[in-house]
Amino acid sequence: MNAIRFEHEADNGFYPLVKRRVGEYFRRTGKSRLADRSVLLKAVLFAGLIAGSYGLILAHPLPLWTLLPLAFVFGIASLLLAINIGHDAAHRVLVRSRFWNDVAQAVSFAPLGVSAYLWQMRHVKSHHIFPNVNGCDIDIDENPFLRLSPNQPWRRHFRLQALYAPLAYLGVALHTVLWQDFVYLFKRRLANLTDITHRPHRYAAFALGKAAYFGVVLALPIAALPLPWWQVLAGYLAMQGVASLVFVFLLVGTHFSDATEFPVVAADGSVGHSWATHNLVTACDWAPHSRLGHFLVGGVNAHASHHLFPHVSHAHYRAIARIIEDTAAEMGVRYNRLSLVGIVRSHFRFLRAMGRRPVAAAQQ
Repeated sequence: MNAIRFEHEADNGFYPLVKRRVGEYFRRTGKSRLADRSVLLKAVLFAGLIAGSYGLILAHPLPLWTLLPLAFVFGIASLLLAINIGHDAAHRVLVRSRFWNDVAQAVSFAPLGVSAYLWQMRHVKSHHIFPNVNGCDIDIDENPFLRLSPNQPWRRHFRLQALYAPLAYLGVALHTVLWQDFVYLFKRRLANLTDITHRPHRYAAFALGKAAYFGVVLALPIAALPLPWWQVLAGYLAMQGVASLVFVFLLVGTHFSDATEFPVVAADGSVGHSWATHNLVTACDWAPHSRLGHFLVGGVNAHASHHLFPHVSHAHYRAIARIIEDTAAEMGVRYNRLSLVGIVRSHFRFLRAMGRRPVAAAQQ
């Protein structure tokens, strides 16, 4: 098969017009494409919640029953810090300096226990290149638990995946920390990434990061709290489960939805449409104009804006989402938009559809 490629101008000039209008927005407002003060405010807020909840856990001046809710605050705030700050930093749109973007991403990912370096590699160099294309988007790599693309093989147990998916989703965070990071570090090929190599200091930083994380979230609480070790461990696992569900239900439907497409690569390497169209039909926005949604999830709810303008901070996605939506309506271009409840429902309809035995397989 030839190298994968997009068609030229298959969107009838939609993207050039959107780019021009986005450029006009920046000229009219005088804003930079980088993050603004609202992003700094979120960094302070979420970092404060992380430090405050963790300090209260270690000092435990409150009744012991408050430790679990505080752990939930720690887990969710850690997730939101990474989404809002680490995501922008990974795309190097938090500040101008590449060095300080890398520092900010590493710091914001640290409370999650996830390797910022490996996450950036998979997100920027794989997922953003050909989203929803099998073998080229690491986020839809085949897995034994869930069928997340019509282009993946079907197995009998997938018939029940819409029922057991929430249980599987409880382990997303822990799977990333304990398994996925290690796989990504030592594999030499992941989806479209080939001949992967890492400098020696990356291995040392990885080991130190994991040791520091488990020292902070498990060893210190076990030493400081008047609880048996197994109760602290149970609290940690509960925190990870809650953070996982928050992550999944806020983000998973932005690509895994019955509103999105999973293009098949033709023999000549074409995906059948332009780069801009591809990023529109493979993404689904939810409440992209919501101030609260924008504040909490760092513009991920305006997912089309992020994929069409990955080198712009999420601080501008509410404005850009309106430009995209208006231009798409004007030109008759498809644009996927749902509510938060709608996108969760759409995701489970998608899981049920992917769980059905394909007709071709049934006839064999």
